[in-house]
Amino acid sequence: MNHEHEPAYPEESSVVDHRYTPEELADLLGQHQPTAEQSAIISSELAPMLVIAGAGSGKTATMADRVVWLVANGQVRPDQILGVTFTRKAAGELAQRIRAQLVRLAESGILPEGEDDALLEPEVSTYHSYANTLVQDHGLRIGVESDTTLLGSAQAWQLSLKVVQEYDGEYEHLRVAKSTLVDAVVQFAGECAEHLVDPLEAREHVLAEVEHFSALPYRVGKEAKPSQPALKLVDKLRTRATVADLAVRYARAKAERNVLDYGDLVALAARIARTVPTAGEIERERFKVVLLDEFQDTSHAQMVLFSQLFAGGHAVTAVGDPNQSIYGFRGASAGQLFRFPQEFPATGPDGGLTPSAVAFLTTAWRNSVNVLEAANAVSAPLNREDPNRASPSIAVPALVHSPFAGTGRVELARFATSADEAAALANRLLTERGAFTSAQGRHPTMAVLCRTRAALAGIAEALAHRNIPYEIVGLGGLLAMPEVVDLVSTLRVLVDPLRSDALLRLLAGARWRLGPADLMAFADWSRFLARRREAAIRQAREIDTVTADSAAVDSQTEARSELAEEASLIEALDRLPPPEWTSSAGRTLTTTALNRLYALQAEIRYLRSFADDDLPTLLHEVERTLLLDIEVAAKPGVGIHTARRHLDAFADVAAGYSDTDLGADLAGFLVWLDAAAAKEGGLEIVQQEASSEAVQLLTIHASKGLEWDVVAIPGMNEGIFPSSTDSRWTKEDGSLPWPLRGDRNDLPQWDTDQPSLFEAVAAEGTFRDDVLAHGENEERRLAYVALTRAKDLLLCSATVWTGSRSKPTQPSVFLNELLPLAQGPTPRATRIDWCEDDQAPEANPFREEPLESSWPYDPLEGPEVFRAGEAQAKSPGRRGPLEAAAARVLEQLELRGGIGHDDDAPVTTDVGQAWNHEASLLLAARREREASREAAAVPEHVRASLFVDLATDAGQVLGQLRRPVPRRPGVAARKGTAFHAWVEEHYGSTGMLDLGEFPGAADAYVEDMYGLEDMKAEFLASEWASRQPAFVEVPLETRVGPVSVRGRIDAVFKDTNADGRTVWTLVDWKTGRVPTGRDLEVKSLQLAVYRLGWSRLHDLPLEDVEAAFYYVGQGRTIRPARLADADELEELITTSMAGPGSN
Repeated sequence: MNHEHEPAYPEESSVVDHRYTPEELADLLGQHQPTAEQSAIISSELAPMLVIAGAGSGKTATMADRVVWLVANGQVRPDQILGVTFTRKAAGELAQRIRAQLVRLAESGILPEGEDDALLEPEVSTYHSYANTLVQDHGLRIGVESDTTLLGSAQAWQLSLKVVQEYDGEYEHLRVAKSTLVDAVVQFAGECAEHLVDPLEAREHVLAEVEHFSALPYRVGKEAKPSQPALKLVDKLRTRATVADLAVRYARAKAERNVLDYGDLVALAARIARTVPTAGEIERERFKVVLLDEFQDTSHAQMVLFSQLFAGGHAVTAVGDPNQSIYGFRGASAGQLFRFPQEFPATGPDGGLTPSAVAFLTTAWRNSVNVLEAANAVSAPLNREDPNRASPSIAVPALVHSPFAGTGRVELARFATSADEAAALANRLLTERGAFTSAQGRHPTMAVLCRTRAALAGIAEALAHRNIPYEIVGLGGLLAMPEVVDLVSTLRVLVDPLRSDALLRLLAGARWRLGPADLMAFADWSRFLARRREAAIRQAREIDTVTADSAAVDSQTEARSELAEEASLIEALDRLPPPEWTSSAGRTLTTTALNRLYALQAEIRYLRSFADDDLPTLLHEVERTLLLDIEVAAKPGVGIHTARRHLDAFADVAAGYSDTDLGADLAGFLVWLDAAAAKEGGLEIVQQEASSEAVQLLTIHASKGLEWDVVAIPGMNEGIFPSSTDSRWTKEDGSLPWPLRGDRNDLPQWDTDQPSLFEAVAAEGTFRDDVLAHGENEERRLAYVALTRAKDLLLCSATVWTGSRSKPTQPSVFLNELLPLAQGPTPRATRIDWCEDDQAPEANPFREEPLESSWPYDPLEGPEVFRAGEAQAKSPGRRGPLEAAAARVLEQLELRGGIGHDDDAPVTTDVGQAWNHEASLLLAARREREASREAAAVPEHVRASLFVDLATDAGQVLGQLRRPVPRRPGVAARKGTAFHAWVEEHYGSTGMLDLGEFPGAADAYVEDMYGLEDMKAEFLASEWASRQPAFVEVPLETRVGPVSVRGRIDAVFKDTNADGRTVWTLVDWKTGRVPTGRDLEVKSLQLAVYRLGWSRLHDLPLEDVEAAFYYVGQGRTIRPARLADADELEELITTSMAGPGSN
């Protein structure tokens, strides 16, 4: 293999006075010793360097250790370090790790003299956030006004929709839906920005191509009509020209409104880096060391931005893995990482520029031995020469397992059908969960990773059948969640009278359950109304012919024809038939069906009164009216926050869409949802952490950065994984032509220099084949990412019959490459349940013997499913247990009301006697309280924060308690609610909502208004983000003097100190300012109450319970030196309640 660039390995720093080596620092800070590779990177000189770090190779730890080494040796201050990565989560993790290391460094006493604690703050940012800051600081120098605002993705889509709606150019060649066209404009504009191409330039390029092909003969020297492929190709190019023209208009619309989108942000930042020398001077002076994380996922514009800002041998360390470059569809280029040594050259001894050093991290700390062998087998071909890549090549060494790696297991299988595969996978996961839990004392984390989201449904069904808890991760599946489908269907019914399909979803759903006969009768009624309307229009047309001029008649005729065009179920719902109505086919609606239709009609009419309200208000009302809030709250086995997750996520999406002055309305929102649903990824949701509570189902793209004990990768069939779908620019309406891309030298190209259309079409076919071959490498990288997510057990499988395909499928090339691991004297994998073609049914059973079911069915029992007349196994129904539970509740309600209750009935069970004793004590305590209650009654129950208020102004507090006046929630309360909701979600709590808590308190518009994203970043960078609490949102009640104090502890952490004693730490999240002096002493009373209550609840000595505030806005943890004890708290409340003059 020929390498245009052989890597130059990093040299030890040229600074002579090294006070500490990486190994010495590790000893001083009580950390593991670095490997030789890590040590070389940590102690390398201040010069550009590319670090190729394989999956799970400890790149984040190495980057943090390099920062510590540089600071400890006095080469830079912490505030002179810039770290950049892609997501806020990753930025928070990197910042937290660096900060923790620096704090440990300061505590060890080896921080260089003169360093101040205030300087222990390196700048860690996302790529977009850094670009935003640069544009804010220097935008005026290139004409960007200071009041320019940034559009979110939804707002950018809305503006593009306006541009498309106002389009007045040629459209005869367009063969796409409006939503698809809007999406193409947004994509095209984004790709122009990512590759620093002016939309005007792109439009001229495409128009020139259209003109070129329009002038070509179909065949040279022959008279022949163009073929359909040739005509289609030219129409595609004309569509691209229209998209380019709309992108130009979109850019103009943004300029008129003084707004930018995310693509503009990075493009403008790159322009500043190239054209404003002062900006580079300032940034280089400010940041002596730059760390660029996940460099393989950067775009061309981001490469230009940083290579121009930090040129001239600046100390830029880029960390990435070319084998994990899987976001090409978002603008990333795998070949770009290999260009780093040339784009960021080092300064040689003679002052000239030379390619920068390349280092490697090759120890995999995550994977077991056998799992890593499998990953290496699939990734090995990626080191072969790519004929399409002009970038310099760098040989990437294979990962090696760590000295502590277990053996691990890799199991390979092939099943007859997809259903067999899903059932076997569910059984295997159930078995492994039990075995792992017995061996390890904890549940394993498990995930099923699929190439496409559509494949997740069958797996989910199989898991549900075995009662295995699961969750589908990602909002791409949100639009398919039943509660969201019902909600969106209702929204469509409200604004679009032609969406009979949406109404049908509601009518046939679990709530209304109209059967086939009633639905057919209802459709007859709809057609009857359409015919009657058509007759009325025909009669009106005859009258108009006599009384009006021809032009008016033509206009009215066209309008009326449109009205008569379709029969609408929604119109039929508005005008229901009388009970005795019978259709011409003899069908009539049953009384039950008609009653349900009248009930639905009333709901729809009521909801239409909210159609012009803002989207969050409308959604809340639809959710309440459809009883969706109650329905999801009744889900068995999950807490309220988990049950509401899909509804709340959708509310966030709607709030983000409506948070704009661009005229957001319900109709536009629904068009936007159509565009999102058309994409494989759909809408994005916040990435979740691996969980041991359920099997997580997600796409491979969504799994990057995560890890699980057990990973299953089903569907490894040829044509599916790797995908047989290509992404060439001539096929996608929104793609920037590849000759204009910044990474064009690394991509296949279509040779358009042809003498005829016939030969141009043939060349485009060759181009398609080249793109498919090129795409297999991206699919291979995707496979590598999937395989390296597993720590202990990896399950890879394929099927003979896939879905409902009519032809059998072969195992994927990737699965075939794993089969040799199962051979030889020391196999690294096990081949199980392997079904050969001749062992499978001759035809696809799902086509020959489709599943059948009676409908409608009882939603609490589930459908009865048959195949070839045989009933299929089903999960036990819920109706019996649910009705029994309801009966018990009614019985208890009657007893509590005194109906049939015998006070003298003996209690015979141990539990009953214990409850009886507790009840007696509680009743005695209540009688005692009632006897001592003062005339001017103070509430028996008070909140914990009351102690803070009493210490501040007891008189005002007592007045408020005795004469309560409702108080409007302030900004601070709203801000606190939003942050608390997010933290609870971060920790995965399943606690119940407090009564009165407003659903959707943490909607996206609250995040923007109150700076929630900044608070999230601070929290993720804190010591608390990486710790797992024992309890979250814990309700607490304890008696202090004459009152019972209620509160809710935000988080409780359990630790073991040096002498083996268990210590509990109670943490209260605060979003306000950090108090000092007397103010801190007063606010600490709330912590004192929590500490007292926790010690009583768990019978603990007070000294075993600690408490702290975490002020997220400032990123500070406050641990009061002293907290009040029970006597002090009782004295405060008793004295205060006694009122003035009591002493």
